[in-house]
Amino acid sequence: MNKKNNIRRSQILTFGSFIILVGVIVLLFGHLQVLKEEVYESVRLSLLDSVDNTSEEVVDDTKDITNKSEEQTTTEETKKEYNYNYLGYLEIPKIGLKRGFLSKESKYNNIDYNVTVSEQANYPDEAGNFILMAHSGDAYISYFRYLYKLKIGNYAYVTYKGVKYKYQLVKIEEQNKTGLVAIHRPRYDVNGLTLITCTKDSDTLQSIYIFELV
Repeated sequence: MNKKNNIRRSQILTFGSFIILVGVIVLLFGHLQVLKEEVYESVRLSLLDSVDNTSEEVVDDTKDITNKSEEQTTTEETKKEYNYNYLGYLEIPKIGLKRGFLSKESKYNNIDYNVTVSEQANYPDEAGNFILMAHSGDAYISYFRYLYKLKIGNYAYVTYKGVKYKYQLVKIEEQNKTGLVAIHRPRYDVNGLTLITCTKDSDTLQSIYIFELV
């Protein structure tokens, strides 16, 4: 009987150790993904002032890379990671965010790749509202993961075509996820910046952060 109990305890300990090991590996992988993305982003931002922003992405991904050699695939994936020609970037010092954005027409202007410019957005040098969207959560593409820390009065900056625009947070609201977002700006005679992401710890809500140009 004692022998059986000992065997059972050993099996439980082995299984428990395996689960812990898997958990550690998953956490380390996620952390490495975030670090890798931060490095690539630094490269993209450093290239922003030294490339011609009128040209589109330099990545040719029209070919199927599934059958390429590992070396070729790695090269193509590396290009895909950081060879974007950004139009500008968003900065929010309060939460340590600095992230570039692409033109609305870019195929990488997609929430699964970058902070995304809404099709309905007006660029900062136009009258209207500059609308950006991104994931929140724990994934390495969750660029808006810390927006929930913002308070009314905090500042955000958008650098676009060499001009830096300063915005102040004036309103935060939540809406149900329906596939549509209604943006209720306090003043329509002032250019705005709106950031949209999922609400922290909610699967059904999305948060809208509304800024005004100052």
